[in-house]
Amino acid sequence: MGRGLLAEVVVGRADELRVLRAGLERAAAGKGSAIVLVGEAGVGKSRLLREVQDWCGELGTVAMVGRAVDTATAVPFRALTEALLGAYRTGPVADDPDVAPFRIALSRLVPDLVKGGPGGSAAPLLHVAEGFLRVARSRARTGRACAVLLDDLQWADAETLAVVEYLADNIRDEPILVVVAVRPPAGDADTAGPPVLTSLVERRAATLVPLPRFGVGDVVEMTRECLGDPAVPAEVLRLVVDRADGLPFFVEELLAGLQTDDALVREDGRWVARRPQRGRPPATFQESVRRRVASLEPTAQQLLSDAAMLGRWIEPALLSTVSRASPVGVDAALRRGCDLGLLQVHELGIRFRHALIREAVLADLTPAERASRSRRVLTAVRAAHPKLPEELVEVAADLAEAAGEHDAAAELLLEVGRRALEHGALTSAESAQRRALALAKSGPTRREITAALIETLGLSGGVEDAFPLGEVLLAAMEDDVATADPDGSRRLGVHLSLARAAAAATDWALATAHLDRARGLSVGTETTAAAAKTTIDALNAVVALGEYRVRDAALLAESAVTEAERAGDPDLLCEALLVHGRCIRMRDLAGASAAFARTRDVARGASLAHREARALTELGFVESYRTGDAAVLRAACALAEACGAPETEAVARLALSASAQLQADVALSLEHADAGLALARRYRLGQLVPAILIMKAAALALRGDTARMEAMLAEAEPIVDDEATEVIATAAQARAVCALATDDLRGATAHLAAAAERARTSSPTVLLPMLVMYPLVAAVQGEDPRPLVDAVVRHGHDCTVPMVAGLLAAADAVRAGRHGDPAATTTLVAALDDLASTPLLQAMVARLAAIAAVADGWGTPESWLTRALATFVAHDLQAWATGCRAGLRRVIPSTGVLTDREEKVLSLVMEGLPNRSIAERLFLSPRTVEKHVERLLAKTGNANRAQLATYAMRRGPRT
Repeated sequence: MGRGLLAEVVVGRADELRVLRAGLERAAAGKGSAIVLVGEAGVGKSRLLREVQDWCGELGTVAMVGRAVDTATAVPFRALTEALLGAYRTGPVADDPDVAPFRIALSRLVPDLVKGGPGGSAAPLLHVAEGFLRVARSRARTGRACAVLLDDLQWADAETLAVVEYLADNIRDEPILVVVAVRPPAGDADTAGPPVLTSLVERRAATLVPLPRFGVGDVVEMTRECLGDPAVPAEVLRLVVDRADGLPFFVEELLAGLQTDDALVREDGRWVARRPQRGRPPATFQESVRRRVASLEPTAQQLLSDAAMLGRWIEPALLSTVSRASPVGVDAALRRGCDLGLLQVHELGIRFRHALIREAVLADLTPAERASRSRRVLTAVRAAHPKLPEELVEVAADLAEAAGEHDAAAELLLEVGRRALEHGALTSAESAQRRALALAKSGPTRREITAALIETLGLSGGVEDAFPLGEVLLAAMEDDVATADPDGSRRLGVHLSLARAAAAATDWALATAHLDRARGLSVGTETTAAAAKTTIDALNAVVALGEYRVRDAALLAESAVTEAERAGDPDLLCEALLVHGRCIRMRDLAGASAAFARTRDVARGASLAHREARALTELGFVESYRTGDAAVLRAACALAEACGAPETEAVARLALSASAQLQADVALSLEHADAGLALARRYRLGQLVPAILIMKAAALALRGDTARMEAMLAEAEPIVDDEATEVIATAAQARAVCALATDDLRGATAHLAAAAERARTSSPTVLLPMLVMYPLVAAVQGEDPRPLVDAVVRHGHDCTVPMVAGLLAAADAVRAGRHGDPAATTTLVAALDDLASTPLLQAMVARLAAIAAVADGWGTPESWLTRALATFVAHDLQAWATGCRAGLRRVIPSTGVLTDREEKVLSLVMEGLPNRSIAERLFLSPRTVEKHVERLLAKTGNANRAQLATYAMRRGPRT
């Protein structure tokens, strides 16, 4: 397999990697330890060992690597011999005086160590173990530590395991890390394999690190890492998730098989899937399965083949019917399959132990044999279950396809997609529908499948494919209305789906055109017409909101909610509630939150995962502004990815980026923005692209990085299309923030004034904190903030939100302080408390208020600047920190004279002691020491502790 389809980084093992890294670092400090990695074949044990080996290469640390092998008779010391030979290739270790006394014993592992002398075959095992330990210690001297990495010890001989036990018991004070990898006994994944290793773990001489199979998210992430691209065809993701069973080895092998078969190719810079319905099992794995199947009786082989035809799960009664075998014979064959490790008894029944075992069982059938057997099995299944239960529909589709009954397979897959869509599983629905479309031959079936696929793409935001498919389908229907769509319901569905896709792409004109055409259709039943009106109202509300006709949007949304409630349709109700919440959130955040929470509950009750993901996104957006907590947003992002809703995932990423900025975490903000931008570009999600580019610019503005910020805005501005929210955000969230970071109050005021002017004519549809901060910036400049509060904030914002209330109170405090009002300080302190959940805004307000307080002689500007400085330093926002230090130097007397306490703190900083240690020495609290250090930085003009320590050394002691 080419290197391009191997994951370059380890996925899904962050906790395990931390344990291994900590062990290596302890070894470098002279504190050895042993770690046992335990997990089934293919779960990634060897990959973790290679990662430790790579760390050793990066750190200049030595690695001794060996592996036991699966042979009929265990090869004595095989893993240790390999490790020792590797050590000897780097130098004459046996000549080390520490190792020399054990050369004869080590010759049991490497006979050539003792030439012309007595062999080591009779040397006590204890001497062999001690000799190996001394070799590892000797190698550690050349690289601070030595890592002994031994793989596949489930096949090791007893002597090797005894040496491992000796090492684990005797390296506590040695610079040695021992890591062994082993498979657990069958059916007991929680033990460390051989009794020797289990004993080491039980008496805490070794740490057990179990490696479970990957969850769906990790499999998806690894697939993307292997392909080097976050944009992976949905059907490929689904196949890998279904077939790899959470085993990293099989993720890579499946992708290799798909590429080898040209089922997965790279075209025009992106991955394209070509009928990747089946992944080939790895050749070596397949041969292992073939040998085990061949050991069965012929009738049992036939039963196992029929079982594989029916899917991974086995229903004994159905298998008996299909195979025309007695229940006793079926039970006996299944028991034998379990004994051979081909099948396993699960709490839900019997199944093939791994999805690829099932594929391997079928791999030797010729196409003709597979078609014949599929036809026979399908006939039996239909006879046993005339109305196919949900779990057998896709099995029947597979059988029909293999039997050459393509139209029947397409119709079954259409049903699979319909059921997936009912549950909000958009990725699964799209995959089934695309596969059905590829199989369907008849015109009516293809039209029905295409309409279903367009509906799915409209819901998921798959704009790129939805429009061309839709236009072709509508043209075909118009040409043959009498046959294709006599009552207009199918054309109605297509127009609504395309309107939804256009709204996802923020193409309001195209969305309106499709909604107008939908409204003009006369559809069959009264129920259908009522549902259509509700959907049209809801989508028209989305368009109105996008065009800043907020009053129209709110009326349409309220009407849609009422109609959906009357119809009792949960999907319609979710759609209506979502747009209703978006319409009111700027003026009534609590009401919006209630609407989104209700949407979440309705969606969960109806198993509409894509609606739940969007509800969580909107709810999380509100929650992050109210409390600073992004947990709901993270859950929304994960759910959107899992159910295949890229537009929702991109919106969640945008909200997460904004939330991270309010927490002053620029790196995290950029990370989420980059992920969202990739989705928005991949799916051509209209104004989401410039919105995320502007969000990235705002993050760069926090760093005072004017050049990169302007570059990002230059990329966004040609595609902003005069969209009001993005125009306002460009001025307020990006350029004004960057000006404030560099103490350019006049420039910030000018940018905020431009943003406010645009907001007066077309209010933004999302809360922009800097627009709310405009009155405070103006107040610091000496203006009366009250007119701005009335004109810019109150008419369009919910002023009960703590963030908004805190920013407005801060502006009022600055105005009061200028007029000598003694309540100014109390008001500002309360404002800072309101902003506690948004550290960035709290620090910005403290800094701005301090500027005004110094100028007008009120409050405690030193404490506010110190508070702000601590936040900016903690989050590496150096431009803001520099401004705070300059402010502190103006507040604190700059005579260079330090108090006795400050002199003592400075001398201890020079020694490199942290605040906690300084506090213990001087009997102070760490917080008091922190304040002293900040005052020292301000008085001396230094930027950080390192500079302060250098200053102290150059200054010398003071008497």
